[in-house]
Amino acid sequence: MEWGGALMASLVVLLLLGPLFVMVAGALVLTLFAQFLPASPSLTQASFACPFSRRHVTAAFLSWPGVDHPGDVVSCSAFSDPERIRCKKGCLALAHTAAVGTPIVPRFSLVSGGVAYRG
Repeated sequence: MEWGGALMASLVVLLLLGPLFVMVAGALVLTLFAQFLPASPSLTQASFACPFSRRHVTAAFLSWPGVDHPGDVVSCSAFSDPERIRCKKGCLALAHTAAVGTPIVPRFSLVSGGVAYRG
């Protein structure tokens, strides 16, 4: 019956440490897979004086990592329905995107004067 106690102790250790090993292995696998996934776009909001409408507007831009200018205007306060953009989106060529070095904010965001402000 000596082997019964050893078997029971092994079972208890397996039940206690097994889930921990599974979680650590799962986190490692997800980390490895995440390195090969494409980067996702970030949504950035900026307030500026629009040279086209001659108003102070707040616009939301969709930016893709590694691109110098935003890809699209998602919303703009210059219109009565901010999500229905009816202009030629000339502000896309004027806006500039760059990398942000802190993990708290998105990797790419609009910058003004070299500083990225988040609200």
